[in-house]
Amino acid sequence: MAAQFLVGNVHVGGSSSPPLFIPEIGANHDGDPQVAAEMLIELASQGAKVAKFQFYTAEELVADTARIVEWGPADARRSEPVGDMFNRMSLKLPDLAVLFKQARELGIEPFATPFSEAGADKLAEIGARCFKVAASDVTHLRFLKHLAKMGLPIILSLGKCTLGESDTAIATLLDQGCTDLAILHCVATYPAPAEEMNLRTIPALVQLYPECCVGLSDHSLGHEMCIASVALGAQLIEKHVTLSRKREGPDHWFSAETGEVGEIITLMERVHSAMGTSRKRILACETNGREKATRSLTLAQNLEAGTIIEEHHLKVVRPGNGISPAMFDQVVGMKIAQSLQINTTLTWSHFKPN
Repeated sequence: MAAQFLVGNVHVGGSSSPPLFIPEIGANHDGDPQVAAEMLIELASQGAKVAKFQFYTAEELVADTARIVEWGPADARRSEPVGDMFNRMSLKLPDLAVLFKQARELGIEPFATPFSEAGADKLAEIGARCFKVAASDVTHLRFLKHLAKMGLPIILSLGKCTLGESDTAIATLLDQGCTDLAILHCVATYPAPAEEMNLRTIPALVQLYPECCVGLSDHSLGHEMCIASVALGAQLIEKHVTLSRKREGPDHWFSAETGEVGEIITLMERVHSAMGTSRKRILACETNGREKATRSLTLAQNLEAGTIIEEHHLKVVRPGNGISPAMFDQVVGMKIAQSLQINTTLTWSHFKPN
């Protein structure tokens, strides 16, 4: 099993491939499929390769539908019954089917997060080629077993859980037949505070689970965590997106705007390209600078053939196409084989008879 796979025609993972940015449309369509369609068009123009939705009903998510929840920034908090909120923001399956079709026409591979076995089955019926599992379902092992047996790639968020719970979830998926699995480090609060992002979890997951692609589900404000996670080895990064952070709804205010997606993708790809390898060597772009801007052993005065080099005969100046200054002590005491002028850059040939 290799830590790379395809979702449709989209490549996920692999050290040579750029990281995949997953725009999480989530609930930021506010339950309006037309808004979702507009978001897909904007994402396509920004170079997005995939887009993620959510598929749920209030009844399959919560028992206490009358519980009051609050959302929004501190200076503009809103409250409503949780059941009303979920029902208001959910998309119906026929609408999602149309959006999947539109996404593929735009060159975007769509997929979604189901929240029940029945929901997963319905997503498969409309052509889903991947499932995302929310951090809230890491311990829902019966659900994970059902998804694994469906034979599609799975992306699992590891938020609000212990390492032991994460390990059990991953083992369950792998043991039940999931061969294409990505795991996302996740701080599941909205927004996630930068000081609690614990991005060093990413390379730890890479070491612990070499059979999995590893990435980040980012709920922080700004783009810095997306970029930093790439430097730490993230192969895919999920982030909520919205047409505008000024829109009213529970997730808009901490999301990236769709118009920013192209910049995020570009920055992620640049950082990935910059990571290179761990081998220290002289790079092709440094060759000219190494010759011209490093130093060589150079004569500080005119010398006759047969002169024994003494310290005061030498200076260390540019260019760097002669004997390295590291050889200073070895050159002192050697005899030059020919007469040389001041400012001659010494090479080993100057010590050999003609």
